[in-house]
Amino acid sequence: MKTSVDCLSCFMDQTLRVARISSTDETVHLAAARAVAALLPQMEMSLTPPENAVAVYAAIARVAGCADPYLAIKKASNDQALAILPDLLREVQQSEVPLLAAIRLAIAANIIDYGAMRSFDVEAALARARTIPFVIDASRQLFERVCRLPGKKAKVLYLADNCGEIVYDSLVIRCFVELGLEVTVAVKEGPIINDALFADAMACGLDQYARIITNGTACPGTPLASCSAEFLHAFREADLVLSKGQGNFETLSEALSETDADIFFLLTVKCPVVGAHLARLTGKGVKELPGQGEMVLYCRELSVVG
Repeated sequence: MKTSVDCLSCFMDQTLRVARISSTDETVHLAAARAVAALLPQMEMSLTPPENAVAVYAAIARVAGCADPYLAIKKASNDQALAILPDLLREVQQSEVPLLAAIRLAIAANIIDYGAMRSFDVEAALARARTIPFVIDASRQLFERVCRLPGKKAKVLYLADNCGEIVYDSLVIRCFVELGLEVTVAVKEGPIINDALFADAMACGLDQYARIITNGTACPGTPLASCSAEFLHAFREADLVLSKGQGNFETLSEALSETDADIFFLLTVKCPVVGAHLARLTGKGVKELPGQGEMVLYCRELSVVG
């Protein structure tokens, strides 16, 4: 997915939010805004929004002198999710189709996004997720693919997104582990917005169920050209890839030729640009995907041919 002109105003909006989290000094806010504004005329629009976000957030960090402004917020998100995890785990285990129940909760948790969202209500998102249909629903394709995996030691690669959200992801990961599958979870190498890092995955206990690696970047997505050799090996060797969140979708939706594995995208759509891109891929009407919290489970099999 390429950067849209609408992304430029979003970058400026994010700049002020992050600058104000990083510092109470208004001169810092102005300097950050000017630094990012200077980037916009030379921004490469053929790149994905997450790839362009790397330079934006680097500029803010340089001006504000704060490399990880969301550090405390990320910890709070993880702690809040861990507090309710036992109840959600029981709910999943008692559901008619545990994997589907886990996926619903994990997708709902993709609302925890300080890049795309000014504010959000996780509890309300979880409640909605139990009843509303997916706008794009590849659950049948996913279940069929899981059934066709080559033996119990098939390799599943799970591309994680944000802090807090990774706790809900563990519900899905446990389901795969219980099926006897080998799961690897990929997080980001360096801080970017509220994306999960290696330390976050460990603190949330994901290492109890899966191997944890980083993708080698500080990008809020998975730009394959910049990813580490370790990650690319895991990506290309995986029998099944689950890509979580908008940023991973934005960077991978047009890079599907890089792997023979089926890639399933799990996300809450929080942006009209992403919604419009999904509509083009699937033939859905744009009005069905306005970027206002639609739940999506998408795979390439659902793409429109031609």
